[in-house]
Amino acid sequence: MAGIEEKVREIVLPFVESSGLELWGIRYRGGRDHAVLQIYVEGPEGVSIDQCGELSNLISPALDVADPIGPKYTLEISSPGLDRILFTKEQVSRYVGNIVKLELKMPTDGKRKLQGCLKSCQDGILNVQTDDDQIFEIAFTNVLLARLVPVFPAGGKKTSKSTK
Repeated sequence: MAGIEEKVREIVLPFVESSGLELWGIRYRGGRDHAVLQIYVEGPEGVSIDQCGELSNLISPALDVADPIGPKYTLEISSPGLDRILFTKEQVSRYVGNIVKLELKMPTDGKRKLQGCLKSCQDGILNVQTDDDQIFEIAFTNVLLARLVPVFPAGGKKTSKSTK
């Protein structure tokens, strides 16, 4: 699937950048009868539904012509959201001090899923401190899925928890 995502990246990146947005990430989930292609974009002030719609109108025909995906699929273009997937080490580095949820390819200390405060991300190694004060060192290459955990304070605005 990484091959499909890379082909899609090459096709859509010029459209995203010309719209003044950042290509946050691409996820392709194939299915027997139908697949979903998710393209996440971000802007300096977020991204609106109108921007996503405009981008979809540009990208969809380009994907139809290039045809990088065989079966029928649904194209979804959206903001990464508050619980955003972190696709790259650089994205992970932006959220040091925040709570993250990780799914691992190989268990670390017997755990495949972790949630905790991201203490650092250097040289491809993530240091995550869990609620029970354990510190886990995880190679980014061992991360199957990294996701930011939004924190919703009582009576207020949605924010990401920072423990800086």
